[in-house]
Amino acid sequence: MPDIGLLYHQHHGWLFNWLRRKLLCPQDAADLSHDTFVRLITGAPPQLVEPRAYLLVIASRLLINRNQRQRIEREALHSVAVLLEGRDRRGPEQVVGARDLLSRVLHLLLEELPEKPRRAFLLARLDGLGYRAIGERLGVSESSVKQYLARCLAHCHERLYDALEQGCPA
Repeated sequence: MPDIGLLYHQHHGWLFNWLRRKLLCPQDAADLSHDTFVRLITGAPPQLVEPRAYLLVIASRLLINRNQRQRIEREALHSVAVLLEGRDRRGPEQVVGARDLLSRVLHLLLEELPEKPRRAFLLARLDGLGYRAIGERLGVSESSVKQYLARCLAHCHERLYDALEQGCPA
């Protein structure tokens, strides 16, 4: 197994820059570069002859997955917008379908968040727990819970706003 720390030290910079040029967003590039090394750790071959080439393959696959997920989100938002256009004509089936679609989109968005913020959001929204109860369950302070929830809401808002900006009708 290769020394992951050494590989990270030697190759993270150029991988981050490559992803930043592709994504035009340093935060997304940082996330994907770290995800690339996580994938390397969880499935690394015993000996890497060309580490950069291998890292590029992993990063490219992660980019493809990300693009597919974003396409699904845009299509879902478009479908919801189409459903909402005919508000007065919606029957119970359309309402249930729209809610199910919104639920799926929300889960896709939440999958992009770290574990604790995601759990805090779900405990607040689905279980109706307060800051103190969520903090106790997660082993964090109430102020951390507030930060987690704010981060989740900002993330969902940003992603939905970006999808609408890219051509989904409102």
